[in-house]
Amino acid sequence: MSNYFIETYTYNPWWNLAVEKYLADRIQPGDMLLYLWQNENTVVIGRNQNALRECRAQLLEEQGGYLARRTTGGGAVYHDLGNLCFTFAASPERYDLGRQMGVVREACRKFGIETRFSGRNDIITEEGFKFSGNAFSVTSQCKIQHGTLMVNVDVSRLGQYLTPSKEKMKAKGVKSVQSRVCNLRDLNPAITTDDMRRSLKEAFAGEYGEYTELSTEGLDCREVQETYKLYASWDWKFGKSPQCETVYSRRFDWGEVEIYLKLNTLYISECRVYSDMLDVEIPAMLEKLLPGKRHDMEGVSAAEVLGASKEQQEKIGEVIEWLAGIRE
Repeated sequence: MSNYFIETYTYNPWWNLAVEKYLADRIQPGDMLLYLWQNENTVVIGRNQNALRECRAQLLEEQGGYLARRTTGGGAVYHDLGNLCFTFAASPERYDLGRQMGVVREACRKFGIETRFSGRNDIITEEGFKFSGNAFSVTSQCKIQHGTLMVNVDVSRLGQYLTPSKEKMKAKGVKSVQSRVCNLRDLNPAITTDDMRRSLKEAFAGEYGEYTELSTEGLDCREVQETYKLYASWDWKFGKSPQCETVYSRRFDWGEVEIYLKLNTLYISECRVYSDMLDVEIPAMLEKLLPGKRHDMEGVSAAEVLGASKEQQEKIGEVIEWLAGIRE
């Protein structure tokens, strides 16, 4: 049996998740690994969640943040550098959720914080406040548990980004369950994320014994780069969203427009346009133009509309520009 530990200080979520996959793919029989990492200004959604329903992605990205989709289930979470992520990756015979949770709980106990494991895969305080959420995945070679530790997260950002859109939407997909949350700093003001890194490392050694600390050299390899590109892509972040229906409306100088969109993996499969504008041809032009296009309007141009006048193209362009700004 072999135990391993590795930690990174790269704060890009697509990179960190790509490294996690790289490490998990190399787990051998008898292996147990603990990986510590952090993301900066990031919303991470579960594998089967609808990006539109879960967060204000446009606002997040405008403010320099990241939207990431993990391969495990569960709900949407906000990460900043006040949060510490951990991953246990083990061969099936070494995987033991009780022991792994015990490592996290012991790391907290070193700071005088008593905790318990809830039935919803959370670690909570004795008072019932959640500070750690967990998610899981299984292959024939490796079982993964990864989770978060809210040490000093900016909870105002959490509410700002995770508030669902006010747009009228009927969306399929797993919905996040809101819980009462707290930071560990609320319970012990002396705790830092670096302290928790050290404490988790010590608790891991206390539970599993000797381990080999892996170097981060060599992680910038082809396998990680390829997975990084996938996780950073629009198709992975948004296109994995389940089917949904949404309605958007806006009043322009030349009339009010209401657009009904049926989306499949955030590509438009059906479009209906209702309007009080005087030009009765534009709604039909939009209904013909938009199906098959991405929800964010990437690459969509009014110039594609054959037979449209200059004035019609200008109005269609305004609608496209408006829709392109709706990402949450």
